[in-house]
Amino acid sequence: MSNFIALTRVLLKTGSQSSSNKKNKKKIKGFFLALVLILAFTPMAVGFGKFLSAAYDGLHSVGQEAAILGFGLSVVSIVIFFFGIFYAMSIFYFSMDVENLLPLPLKPWHIMGAKFTVVLIYEYFTEIIFFVPTLIAFGVKSGGGIVYYIYGVVIFLLLPIIPLVMASIINMIIMRFTNIAKNKDRFRLFGGILAMGFGVGINLYIQKFTQNLTQSAITEMFARGNNSLLSLASSIFPSTKVAVNSLINTDSIQGFINLTIFILITIASLIIFIILGQSLYFKGVMGVSETTSKRKTLSNIELIKNTSQSSSLRIYLFKELKLLFRTPIYFMNCVLMNFLFPIFLLIPFFSKDGGGSQLKTITTFLQGDKGVGIVLAVFFAFIVFASCSNAISTTAISREGKNLYILKYIPMKYKDQLIAKVLSAVVLGAVAMIMIIVLGIVLLKITLEVVLLMIIVGSVGILFTSLIGIFIDLNFPKLQWDTEQEAVKRNFNVMISMIICGALGGLTVFVIIKYVITKWIAFALILGLFGILDIVLYFMLGTKGVELLRKIES
Repeated sequence: MSNFIALTRVLLKTGSQSSSNKKNKKKIKGFFLALVLILAFTPMAVGFGKFLSAAYDGLHSVGQEAAILGFGLSVVSIVIFFFGIFYAMSIFYFSMDVENLLPLPLKPWHIMGAKFTVVLIYEYFTEIIFFVPTLIAFGVKSGGGIVYYIYGVVIFLLLPIIPLVMASIINMIIMRFTNIAKNKDRFRLFGGILAMGFGVGINLYIQKFTQNLTQSAITEMFARGNNSLLSLASSIFPSTKVAVNSLINTDSIQGFINLTIFILITIASLIIFIILGQSLYFKGVMGVSETTSKRKTLSNIELIKNTSQSSSLRIYLFKELKLLFRTPIYFMNCVLMNFLFPIFLLIPFFSKDGGGSQLKTITTFLQGDKGVGIVLAVFFAFIVFASCSNAISTTAISREGKNLYILKYIPMKYKDQLIAKVLSAVVLGAVAMIMIIVLGIVLLKITLEVVLLMIIVGSVGILFTSLIGIFIDLNFPKLQWDTEQEAVKRNFNVMISMIICGALGGLTVFVIIKYVITKWIAFALILGLFGILDIVLYFMLGTKGVELLRKIES
């Protein structure tokens, strides 16, 4: 047990450490980032709590108040399962530290348990946003006592385990067979994409399931009373029903029995995870750092073509793009997200009945100048959020890690190197934008004029987020990392960029909707404001950006 605890502490420290010779700066940065995260997520948590508190009054009058707990716990479980697919894949397979741990005097369950605990700790932050407001809202409204909150703490600690076990086992089954492929990196990318696709499919199925419930069925549940709606709210994860029953029966032995059952189910799931993991995980992770290379004899024409001189900016851009596509963790977190965002847009329309009528409503809305103005603003804000979420420019310097000194020896100006890094983010951001516009043409029949306006405002937004992102990374680079995952997944620069860009995008939408701005005024406002910002940031990149890069190297 001591080895397990020690390894868990090491994995947590290596995932969060930064430059060790700047402790004061590290503490200030850590405090600032914690404050930013609190300010960013507190409104979401408070809003969710207010929604549940308001819903309690209506449900209590028909004897359905326990549905609040069922709904809240189900939401937490679904979110944890969905993001657990991503987190478990990154930490279990793409962290590249397993082969360093195998020679150590550690048992298999020490390694698996430590990695699982790291993922679990990260998921507790998700619980704070959704579970804590649920617990407090129901407790205050129902007059829950000390036993209620004690049970709540126990459930808080145990609730994420079952969804994470399910997500981890799915990843292990998929990745178990990657070592039979000749090109392991490529096959692991395929396995990762398959796991993500499974997660998206589960999300789609859940939405489809909830939307297929008829009005008469829901009315009948309300009429029966006695918290019968609980079976609906907790049907997605059956273990949540046991947890809810323990919370609503804290004044009787039934609550304690249900809590005991929930604890036993959780322990059983962990045992299953350990047993399956020892037969699946290590066989799938063996040789994780190995790769293949092609040996090909070049003809004279191919040799001339491959050795001919080209633009240094073009070569550096392709180098950045190849690195993003070839490194599994970069591909999963930076590249793939650009293709997933358009899919996420389609889920609300095709996961429920009546999606076609909603598309027709939006098409009609696009007929007027005011409607187009609002759509331009919403499209701009979405592209800004999607572009900053891919973390390409925000981790462009951090991804260099300990090899940053190599930039000094490349026969290329610092400014051109920074521009190439920005362009790599612009190119992949443009992929998401083009996919969304194509979907708009096919589904919403948008006109050529609107398409051109969307391309212009979208391009301005992508360039803005890319420039903002690289400036953030120049100021707070995360260079002390042992695995690519730490440079991307555990880099708070991405969160800072998302907060800044998301706030500006949301403010743009608010202004255009509030003042009912028409198409051309909205277009001129976005292009004028953010176009000027892009120009200023571009010139600053060649001066202030180069200066910051030099300071990092020194």
